[in-house]
Amino acid sequence: MSIRWITSLLGTGPALEVSKEQGVNIIDVRDLVDKEGNSSDAILNKINAACESIRAGKKTVVCCDYGISRSNAIAVGVLAIYESISFEAAVRRVLEAIGEKEIKVTPLQAVRQALGQSSKYQHAKPQVLVTGAAGFLGKEVVKKLSTEYIVSSPSRADLNLLQGSTKLDLMVGEDNIDCIVHLANPRIFTSNVALGDTLTMLRNVMDVCVVRNLKLVYLSGWEVYSGYSSSALIANEALPMNPRGPYGETKWLCELMIEHARKTQGLRCAIIRSSTVYGPESDKPKFIYNFIDKIKQSQRIVTHNYSNGSPKLDLLYIDDLVAVVSKVVGSEFDGSLNIGTSVLTSTKKIADMLNDLLNGHSEVNTTQIDSQTACIAMDSSKAKKLLDWRPKISLEEGLEIILSKINKEV
Repeated sequence: MSIRWITSLLGTGPALEVSKEQGVNIIDVRDLVDKEGNSSDAILNKINAACESIRAGKKTVVCCDYGISRSNAIAVGVLAIYESISFEAAVRRVLEAIGEKEIKVTPLQAVRQALGQSSKYQHAKPQVLVTGAAGFLGKEVVKKLSTEYIVSSPSRADLNLLQGSTKLDLMVGEDNIDCIVHLANPRIFTSNVALGDTLTMLRNVMDVCVVRNLKLVYLSGWEVYSGYSSSALIANEALPMNPRGPYGETKWLCELMIEHARKTQGLRCAIIRSSTVYGPESDKPKFIYNFIDKIKQSQRIVTHNYSNGSPKLDLLYIDDLVAVVSKVVGSEFDGSLNIGTSVLTSTKKIADMLNDLLNGHSEVNTTQIDSQTACIAMDSSKAKKLLDWRPKISLEEGLEIILSKINKEV
């Protein structure tokens, strides 16, 4: 990789290659580390040397080993000082010039601090950024949080977390964010490919939260316990995680990453593990809507029976989950919370309830499945004690709301 010119006099590149170029003044930043620990004086010395070189009309190239992270971060500082522009504007200029999506957030933050541009100001209301705001849960979370906080909700097009942490870092700086609620997932989130993408997205969010000292609220789920095959298990926070399948394992790995960053980097994070969430703006769980269609057509409904019994779910209405997210954002809580109704209901019972609510006459049968299923209810005692939260919408009330919406759409 040769020199990448940001302006006619400022460029970046790998030191060994640039050293062969004639007529350029090299600012060598290889003595800085590509992680925490660089002193502000050392960073400012590099920036000032580059600015003096440019003022003298010399072609100036900031160099590190590969011309990627340290060199581009220092170049941002040079541009901000030399052209008297904001740090964020300088970052965008450098990214556009070098054709990259990301500059590593740790050296960027070090340069920002060296320039004295890292202090936060106080607002009348806390500022919250929600990733995944266009999804079923995201829309409801944004709606609720907007009544109490100032909320930023970038679209996937505005913020692609698979392309690094820089754009998120810029948004956080420009909007002076206090807390990130991370809900974003890959569109297809149960595959092996999605596992890697999900970890990448979370890591980019965590990096920004660590360097900016922001609170992170992360939504996990009951699936971290999905390897238990009990016919009825009430899971509290002390129960060891035991995932099964790509989605449960993904959530488990995400939680491990968060815990490691909490211990080693001081990450502040609240993990919310919810039971199965449902509501009128979602088509999940699918079986509820399949049952409704069959009842309306007076067709037979077939439910399952596993070797350890009928499948049972702890169904949590969307408004109840959104309420606990809001409470967590507004609290100092740091740790894990299990959230649900603590009540397990079989799929056959749900089919019978829907039959009654719709005045239907569908026959409900069962078929045997030669496997075991996880029947996990979430014990919300900790959330009730610490946040005074408890679910308010019963399953029957939630199903009635869904049916009311369906009837309005017909």
